Formats: sequence, structure tokens, C-alpha cells
Amino acid sequence: MNSRKLAAALMTCLCFGSIHAYGVLLSPVEQWLGTSRTVASMGYAVAIAALTLGVYLNGRIEAVFGPRLRLIGSGAVAALGLMIAGGSSSSAGLLLGFGVMYGLANGFAYAMSLGIAAAAMPGREAQAMGLATAIYGLGAVLCAQLFSAALGGMHVAIIFLVLAPVVFAICAMGAALIQRDAPVSPPSVEGVPQVIPRSLRFLWFSYLLGAFSGLMVLAHAPAIAVWRNEVGTEAGLVSSVVSLGSVLGGYLGGVFAAQVPGPRGIALPLLVQAIVLLGIPFAAGILPVTASLGLAGVCYGVLIAVIPVEVRRIFGPQGFALNYGKVFTAWGIAGVAGPVAAGYLYDITRGYGAALATAAVLSLWSCFTILRVGK
Repeated sequence: MNSRKLAAALMTCLCFGSIHAYGVLLSPVEQWLGTSRTVASMGYAVAIAALTLGVYLNGRIEAVFGPRLRLIGSGAVAALGLMIAGGSSSSAGLLLGFGVMYGLANGFAYAMSLGIAAAAMPGREAQAMGLATAIYGLGAVLCAQLFSAALGGMHVAIIFLVLAPVVFAICAMGAALIQRDAPVSPPSVEGVPQVIPRSLRFLWFSYLLGAFSGLMVLAHAPAIAVWRNEVGTEAGLVSSVVSLGSVLGGYLGGVFAAQVPGPRGIALPLLVQAIVLLGIPFAAGILPVTASLGLAGVCYGVLIAVIPVEVRRIFGPQGFALNYGKVFTAWGIAGVAGPVAAGYLYDITRGYGAALATAAVLSLWSCFTILRVGK
């Protein structure tokens, strides 16, 4: 095991997981910029779209720039974007700095970290990628707590400005831990499947449906708990349990993928997710509802961990970055549309029963789709 490479990958994931703590900053950003909640929310929506683009493009530039240069470049772009977001005092600055620049750098860094982690643990690539996924989620949980505490005595703009040098410093340290880049040359394609349109297509569609259904629920988890219990005092507890559940699922997903590789390893968490979602409308009491939502978080975490492992299993280490970028676009679509779809169903039904039923059906559809890969 190359502990230096693994440390570089994990510290990068921990740092860039901060992008998913934006929800804590949403209301302060709205008040600071004097804008609407919709515009303030667009900062995260644009960041998700840019993150997806970054993951997609990472595989296309790995033959041109080595990992150290890409990591330092990601840190520089991220830091500059955060400085623009914190220093411009405008909606345009937020969308450009946090949304486009920090989101794009985040996608490059996340995709790169998965590959670095896998290379650091030969023979245990699945566990390494699952660990990196879990640490990325843990970064979101920790930063949410740090941002919340900082807002007690710090302006939201200062949070962006303080985060900028921290991100760059961690990327620089990560680059220093990685061995010197080899001379740039096109990656070898020997042993890499050149044409597997069916596997890639089914994997993409299954990921779209599974992530869409998971994010429909997870983005609204505290509101679902309120809907079932008609109390709002436990919303913070529910959010924490769901977030930690997804972190645990990320780690377990890597372990699980090593034991059950292939389509079955993706189908099982989707099946469990569907069963859990169908049971939530019938759960009563804050503890059963919270436990159910936490288990849904675990299933989602497993899903997002096993997908990159499966891509690497099919295409090999040489073809991982390029093809994972393609598959990851499914998550990007789900990340933007899933929470909106749940909100729309709530608005027209005044409850979350329809959203949960829809999410369960999509999970089952995803399960059926991925199992067809092996037929």
C-alpha cells in the first residue's frame, strides 16, 4: 500500500466535500446578497452541474496533465472561485465563483482522488475507492458543522474567503505526497475494452434512476420526518443521521463491491432502498422514521461507492477516468432534478407519499436495469 498516495486522495476528498455543506450557507447568502431563495439556491445547482462537467472532463485531460499538476490546478481554480464568491458581493460572483469555478475544480479533484486511492491500494481497489467516497461525504458533514458554528460570529463572505487558502494548501500538500509525474503520454489501452456500449448504457441508466430516487428522499429527509410526525424540533437530528448514513454506506459500498462484484453488487442496495422507501409512509414515531431515512442514506452511500468500482472493473485502471466521467453525468442530472421532482410532488399532493412511492418504483426499475447487463 502506498500510504502517501492514499493520504493525498483522502485529504483532498475531505476538503472538497465542503461543497455539499452549502445548505448551511443558503439563508445567510440570501440575506447577504439581498436576493431571492431561488437565486441563492442556484449557487449549489450550478456547482453540481459544474462538478459533473469536471468529472467528465477529467478523463479527457489525464493524458495531457499528470495528477500533481491537475491537483494543484484544481486547488488554484477552487481558491480563486471562492475568493470571487466571497469578495464580489453579487449574485453573479456567487454563480461564477462558487458555482462554476469551485464546482468544476471539485469535479476534477473528486474524480482524480478516486483513481489515486485505487492505485494506492493494489488488490484492494474497491475498499480504497469506497473509503475515498466515504471521506468525501464526511467532509460535507464536518464542514456543515464548522460553517454553522462560524456563522455565529463570522460573515458568510468571510467563510468563503477563509476556505479559499485552506483548499489550495490541502491540494498543494496532496500534490507533494504524490510521486513525481511521469512524462506525459497517452495512457495505454492494452486490455481496455474499446467498445462496450451496452454495459455503459445500462450502467448509466441504472445510476440515473437509483441516484434520482435516493436524492429525491435524502434532500427532503428532515421535511419527510416532519410530515410523518408533525414536529420540527428533530429536523437537525434527522439530517445528521441521514448524512452519516450515507458516509457509512460509502465505506461499506467499497467493502461490499469487493465481495459481490458486478451487477448484483449494485442491484442489492437498490432493492433494499426500494423496500425502505415503501415502508416510510407507514412508519410512526420519530425514531422509526429517522432510522428508515438513515438506512436510505446508507443505501445511497453504497450505490455511489459501488458504481465507480464497477466502472473500474469493466474498463480497467486505464479506462476508468474516461468512462467514469461518462457514467457520472447520470448523477449530475439526478442531483439537479431529483430534489426538484420531490418538491413538485409535495406541492401537488401536500405530502411526501407520492414522492416516496415514485422513488421506490425508480429504485426497482434501476435494480431491474442493472441486472440486465449480465444477460
